[in-house]
Amino acid sequence: MPPDPYETLGVKRSASVAELRRAYQRLARQWHPALNPLDPVAAERFRLATDAFERLSDPETRARIDRGERAEPAPAIEPQVSFQGFDFSAEVRRSSAGFREIFDGLIPGAATEHEATPGEDLLQTTRIDFAESLLGARRRVQVVRFDACAHCEGSGAASFGPVACPKCKGLGQLRARRGHMVFTRTCGECAGRGTLLRPCAHCDGEGRVMHSEWIDVAIPAGVADGSQVRVPGAGNAGRRGARPGDFVLGIEVLPHPFFKREDDDLLCEVPISFAEAALGAHVEVPTPEDPVTIEIPAGTQTGQRFRLRKRGMPRPGEKGRGDLFVQVRVAVPTVTEARGRELIEELARLHPEDPRAALRRLLDPTPKVS
Repeated sequence: MPPDPYETLGVKRSASVAELRRAYQRLARQWHPALNPLDPVAAERFRLATDAFERLSDPETRARIDRGERAEPAPAIEPQVSFQGFDFSAEVRRSSAGFREIFDGLIPGAATEHEATPGEDLLQTTRIDFAESLLGARRRVQVVRFDACAHCEGSGAASFGPVACPKCKGLGQLRARRGHMVFTRTCGECAGRGTLLRPCAHCDGEGRVMHSEWIDVAIPAGVADGSQVRVPGAGNAGRRGARPGDFVLGIEVLPHPFFKREDDDLLCEVPISFAEAALGAHVEVPTPEDPVTIEIPAGTQTGQRFRLRKRGMPRPGEKGRGDLFVQVRVAVPTVTEARGRELIEELARLHPEDPRAALRRLLDPTPKVS
């Protein structure tokens, strides 16, 4: 079991998203691998802090954690550094940001507070029966998600006015040197705009607020068990104006007692009598729509299949349908009366074929004499 993410970040269970982010920033500045090279303890603590922040940042994962359910840890996020090359000029100028500062804001979604990141996808699951998977269906689902803040239009910030950011001197970029190596990053103070910003009071600088709504999801005909229906843009809003995620509805199809699905085809088993199998007959078989009569030729054996074209499942997003395969099973009667036994014995004398002769020839170890 992963450690408790609230304890890892050192925050209360009632902590807001902004408080989670500030706690993560504090730990990232302390344990970032770039600031603690070759220190396995620091690397592990940074990984745990990143995992805890990612799990608590997702509303659904955090809700599962709060309910005491098992929540799988999210994959760790690797920090990215913008390396600008080398500077071997004789002139050495003091940079506007130190080497340590360069790494303070390079953790996506956390230390760079004004960074725009895409919204997360949201996943729910619904069950449908066989008829709904055949004909299509609709589901009305409640979605609790982050929506773009109306007051700051999703930017997460309000401008102080045309005042140059003092940290980057209005350039929107911070530049630092380490020897002859030159690094740059977007200024976190002004989000690269070059002017001063202040967090939006309504969303605490997040650029999005919690929102609940009902949406209608159309499930296409022919959908299979384990499929997903995606509603673009109906997931969490992106941070600070980035694109929203999608809403994904997972589909569980309940099994049918008679029809079994194989890709886009259907398979069913129909019993026939001993006389029908021996003499041939016309037999009515069910299909997903209406019954259909098929011809059973004389001498039909158990397991033999008959194809009904375009009687299977529709193909989602394509034209046409699969096929229906009818597999027959010969029902052999139990004969107890004397007259019935006499007739079957007479039939055996008229048709003395040995159905196992080929099997014996196949297994006979005696070499053949030519």
